[in-house]
Amino acid sequence: MTIYEDFLRFTETRIGAAAKPWIQELPGLLAEMRDRWQLEPGEPFAGSTLSYAVPATRDGEHAVVLKISYPDAWFVEETVALARWDGEGAVALIDHDPRGAQLLERAEPGTSLLALEDENEALGIAAGVLEKLWVPDPGGIATVADETIEWARTMLGRHHLAGRPFDRDLVHEATSAIRDLLPTQGARVLLHGDLHLGNVLRDAGPDREDRWLAIDPKPLIGEREFDVAALIRDKAEALAADPREGRLRIKERFDFLSERLELDRSRLKSWSLAILVDYAIWDFEVGAGAFGKAQAAVAKMIRSLEV
Repeated sequence: MTIYEDFLRFTETRIGAAAKPWIQELPGLLAEMRDRWQLEPGEPFAGSTLSYAVPATRDGEHAVVLKISYPDAWFVEETVALARWDGEGAVALIDHDPRGAQLLERAEPGTSLLALEDENEALGIAAGVLEKLWVPDPGGIATVADETIEWARTMLGRHHLAGRPFDRDLVHEATSAIRDLLPTQGARVLLHGDLHLGNVLRDAGPDREDRWLAIDPKPLIGEREFDVAALIRDKAEALAADPREGRLRIKERFDFLSERLELDRSRLKSWSLAILVDYAIWDFEVGAGAFGKAQAAVAKMIRSLEV
């Protein structure tokens, strides 16, 4: 299956029958955007099923990315967030089409923080990127409360329908944590929503200073601790493969990031657990059971953290 076909399959799985007319019109949209933005496309990037991203050259010289996503609320809110950041801490939004297309700055060489051998160095860089992204609410973006209150309401039922693939007590703890966290949030800012190490890319060149840029936000408005959970749980499969080493790495990440970003340790632990349990259930719902098991295993490691 090609990257394009995988993207179409996953989009229809995620959206349902409503996605079919959009999928049918997508070849025409791609051709139109190529012509409008004068793009010479390359081979698509692998690694994401939520979007279809293609490196391209614009006007024969400018390195850009054409990114296609189903134009639901995620697409709209991502566009708003990228426009607000305006290239500060995240790739710049050059142009967009409301039917689901974005023309983005391309980071070059584009290597991610996963390439750094020293994980603390990588986490420190990621923390610096988050600090740039945590700006006041620009309006037009859903809140953490909007997103997670639905998790708390539906998690137990979804877990049951998925065949109860992991410890039900973990789900109870996650739903309880969300209900405790929401009314007591601290200062609310614009969040990236999914800033793991693979979503921070190096941009360097002879005519500019090295910098690190975030990609693929799933923006929300909420407290900072919510946003750091993605770094705590990063590389879930590797963590789950060696539980003893995994628990140590989780603790080191937790200690490093909570101190570096001056976060409330209890809230960071609770958000990390709640988000990961929801994601684990979702993995089973979309047929990614192996990854769901890994995420559930990491959620148990997070539960054991001392705060």
